[in-house]
Amino acid sequence: MRRQTRKERFNEWLSTPYMLLLYRMLATLLALSLSRWMLYLFNIQFFHQLNIRQALSLYFNGMRFDLPIVFGINLLTILFYCFPSRLIYNKGLQRFIDIVYVTLNALAILSNFLDIICFHFFGKHLTIDFIKLLSRSDEVSFVTMRQVLFDYWYLLVILILFVLIIRVVAEQTRIKPPTKEEAPRWRLRQAISLVVMTLLTLVAGRGGLQAEPITVETAMQYTDPQNAPILLNTPFCLVTTHDTDLEELNGHYNSDFTPIHNTLVANRFIENDTVQADTIPTNVVVVILKNVGQEMIGYYSHDRRYKITPFLDSLLDNSLTFNGMSNSRRGLEALPSILASLPALMENDFTRSAYATNDFDAYSQHLQRRGYTTIFMHGGKNGVLGFDDFARRAGFSKYFGRTEYGDDSDFDGQWGIYDGPFLQYAVKTLSRVHEPFATAIYTLSSRYPYRVPKDFELPDESYFWTGFEKTVYYVDCALRDFFEAASRTKWFDHTLFVITTDYSNSEHFQPEYSNVWGMYAIPVAFYYPQKINPLHCKEIAQQIDLGPSILAAVGANDTLFSFGRNLFDTLSEPSFVSYYNLTYQYCDGTYLVQSDGEQPFGIFKPISDSLLNDNLIDRLQCPDVYDKLYRFIQVYNNGMIHNKLSINHDTEIHRNTDQPQP
Repeated sequence: MRRQTRKERFNEWLSTPYMLLLYRMLATLLALSLSRWMLYLFNIQFFHQLNIRQALSLYFNGMRFDLPIVFGINLLTILFYCFPSRLIYNKGLQRFIDIVYVTLNALAILSNFLDIICFHFFGKHLTIDFIKLLSRSDEVSFVTMRQVLFDYWYLLVILILFVLIIRVVAEQTRIKPPTKEEAPRWRLRQAISLVVMTLLTLVAGRGGLQAEPITVETAMQYTDPQNAPILLNTPFCLVTTHDTDLEELNGHYNSDFTPIHNTLVANRFIENDTVQADTIPTNVVVVILKNVGQEMIGYYSHDRRYKITPFLDSLLDNSLTFNGMSNSRRGLEALPSILASLPALMENDFTRSAYATNDFDAYSQHLQRRGYTTIFMHGGKNGVLGFDDFARRAGFSKYFGRTEYGDDSDFDGQWGIYDGPFLQYAVKTLSRVHEPFATAIYTLSSRYPYRVPKDFELPDESYFWTGFEKTVYYVDCALRDFFEAASRTKWFDHTLFVITTDYSNSEHFQPEYSNVWGMYAIPVAFYYPQKINPLHCKEIAQQIDLGPSILAAVGANDTLFSFGRNLFDTLSEPSFVSYYNLTYQYCDGTYLVQSDGEQPFGIFKPISDSLLNDNLIDRLQCPDVYDKLYRFIQVYNNGMIHNKLSINHDTEIHRNTDQPQP
């Protein structure tokens, strides 16, 4: 009997089941990590501050978060290939394992590809709460999916290539029956490989040998919140995120914060005597533009390549404006911030969280008690995302949507009535209701898939505009026509118009707007020529400031529970708070602090460092800003947990009227 040569033994060893398994695992790791890396490649404008060395470092470090998914979804394959029995040679079982292997890995890669698209619009990974939200809403429809496939066809092609490669790997790594009798120790080797792979699976599933398994928060050990998405694959985010309740906090901090506003007077920008002398109550119209950030508005962004908001620019020139900041990144988060001064500081949006039934204070509730007719208007399908329910809870007694509009010839085919005709409908509706009135109008046309009416004429230079830019220009024209029509009504001259947006645009062209500071930059403006002089105030103003500011502007000096400040009050300090990628951000107008809620890991000066390139954490300490952030989180969490978000509750633990509000 001829003895095997060393080369033959080596080749035989390469074809053993555990080596074939190793090939499969390496192929899966490579496919998952490359598909994760594509989020960076196709959203590179969001990561402009990274050089190639830093980006590659994040790619390789991200494999630590890939391994739990690679071992987890291939657990059945691992057990089969290491099983110490001749059953592994059964062709039927092998075909079944191949199907499971290809299907599960294809789904994992598919989720990464879906996240490439979602990240473009929302700036964050898909999480389980967002998946639940989409499953319960009309955000995903046949029309939307068809448009996505049309616009992102190249991603579908690349996805198919990935799946084909996985299938080829499966075919090339099937276990072949031995051509000769198995070695006496074959079963022992299989058993040893089973034990080894089981231990490796446990270690990989934990992300290492540390005391606690890795989580999404672990990514912050490698980089800042803005770059963390490059490290994390989508399946890992889906598996490790879940609905969590807020944690009650009882820390002691040097700074104080109270959400109770006992005095809502306007001691700047508006003459007090004009407010007191009013015989005609002031109407309120809050216009919430969809997805239009400062970057798209020439008034704020002087370096824009095209001026696509000529009317809005002129309107802001004649308004009191602030450096607006959103407290949200989605429409469902924006409405509580704007209408009820409740910032989005948890993983779930307020209306879908465990605290959705909590009582809260909203400016419209106060105006309704003062005899105002309160109306919420949105051209979308009635009931979309629960807007009508939340608006009603926020004090808007009437709701006008697509149903009330009653003419689907102006339907855009996806979201609702085009903004042009709907805003004209809003003017006619407000002219018929009893004054004084307070209304919020939420536009919708400037959102994907970015459609404008067929008969709408665009400027000649619009040939080079993106679809989003075209819809922003359309919304600007619709807003122009709205104000022209409103100016001919009897109520126009005694109406306060508030202009803001739900959140900043997802399509970025300038680097200063594609980071975790600029991505929150929105317009905040008050137009009321009879009482408010035009002024560009450089202070930051956030969405949660609108409620108390509106009440102060119309002279409704009520006691209000609000996490925001009164912008017309000289005693209040500018502030901005947000929650992004498990990171709290707080700015006092000068310094921007980033923290996980326990320890700060970033401090920047966004006024002079708009790109956030210079982290001052090792050179500068701002304990007062830290204290304000942690005190804010404490009041927010405890208020949510104990349903103390309204002045109708016992809020003595929060009351400290001698201190200025941050």
